[in-house]
Amino acid sequence: MRMLPPLAALVLGASTLAACSNERVVASEPAPAYTRSEVAYAAGNRDLRVVLHGDPFGLPPERFAEKVLPHMQNRVMGVKTTLTTTPNDTARRDYKVVLAFNVAENTLNSELCTNGPIPTSPPGGAIVVQGAFCRSGAALTSATGWLDRPQGPDDPDFRSLISDMTFSLFPSPRAELFCNGSDC
Repeated sequence: MRMLPPLAALVLGASTLAACSNERVVASEPAPAYTRSEVAYAAGNRDLRVVLHGDPFGLPPERFAEKVLPHMQNRVMGVKTTLTTTPNDTARRDYKVVLAFNVAENTLNSELCTNGPIPTSPPGGAIVVQGAFCRSGAALTSATGWLDRPQGPDDPDFRSLISDMTFSLFPSPRAELFCNGSDC
């Protein structure tokens, strides 16, 4: 019996697992101003404010935050931070992470960083979440994620969506090591 080369087996396994997943995230190219040292300055050993718009499940805002925030923690590689909707005085005022669920109007991810309200759709159905890591009203990074068949706020796919969104909002230069072309 012929064995698959290790890389082929890895690709086959990853594609099989991806087919089982109900969520996906696409990150935009970070702004030229985005640096890992700025992430460390903004969030290292301190609170980082999270703003949530919308709720695909119809929970009270505090309860929805309790379902989202735990899956955002420890996803900023190399930086110890606490992502919270109620930051303490350690938080830097110019920085925040915004997640908007099922935005009702066409909204660019960069527009999430403004302080205005983001209109969202009522609960139910598939989830589209737009996110941004912001500095002074401008997006340093952004991403968009989808969950086709949400089963509720405790759904492992919803948890993965939040975790993957957060990870995508804080890209590491190491991600470029796995890129073989200009369109990665």
